[in-house]
Amino acid sequence: MALRICEDNFIFFLINMKYFEVLCCFVILFFIALFILIQNDRFVKKINFNNFEKSVVVIISILLVGFLFFLFAWLLNTSSFNGCSCKYNENIMYNLEETIKTTFDSLENNRVMIIGDSRMEYIAIDDKIVKPFNVDFISKGGASLEWFEDEAMKDAYNLLDNDDYLTYNIVVNMGVNDIQYTDDYLESADKYFNNYLKLAEYSSKIKLYIMSVNPIIEKKLNKSQPQNVRTNKKIEKFNKVLVKDISKADKDNIYYCDANRNLRFGTDDGLHYTRNTNKEILNYIINDCVKF
Repeated sequence: MALRICEDNFIFFLINMKYFEVLCCFVILFFIALFILIQNDRFVKKINFNNFEKSVVVIISILLVGFLFFLFAWLLNTSSFNGCSCKYNENIMYNLEETIKTTFDSLENNRVMIIGDSRMEYIAIDDKIVKPFNVDFISKGGASLEWFEDEAMKDAYNLLDNDDYLTYNIVVNMGVNDIQYTDDYLESADKYFNNYLKLAEYSSKIKLYIMSVNPIIEKKLNKSQPQNVRTNKKIEKFNKVLVKDISKADKDNIYYCDANRNLRFGTDDGLHYTRNTNKEILNYIINDCVKF
């Protein structure tokens, strides 16, 4: 505590110390002075039964002078009663309040729409996962391309038409079921992207974030779903098609969020994630994927 430097300014620290910090400095000074004296051969030789009292007086005098120095420095500032800690915390609180205000204003004017299959649905329906007030989910278990085209996009358009936010951040996480249902799943990836383009072009207020199809645990999934044909290699190929399409389209309002390579995934059945993983995914979407 006594060694903390407030605002990287040692003088500021000296003249804004708390009572306890003065005591800490005094104790530290005591040990420093004692160490220096012990290292002095002449001083050690003088310490004997004949002049021990004299040596004690010298040590006490040195420590007293040091203590008075710190006390004087502390008293230089009339507002020192609040102490360095209080002033430091006041600065922290001010910066925190400004950050919260800025963040709140940003969130208040931004809506986040998360569209996905059961993986996103698990996050949406889990009451133990806290969602920001400006986040909405459009999700359905077992959903694939057909559902996205026929239902999800219509629901997204309805939200866009009926709200008045400055920016709509739409995060889409689709494809893991198409790899299971469709032989030519790479063609499905292209079809998804064509729909993403339509969605991104629907309004100038839209920012579209395509989140990677995230991995499975193949051994667990093969046990829980013996008919499973999904593999992580297929997921990687699906994601590569999306990345290629995004690069080719070169749209300013379409982004790729590679959660696949940035998070660790825990799962019970090999496909759906644990609550802790779902929390990390939502945190990734809000803090790393979406650009407020």
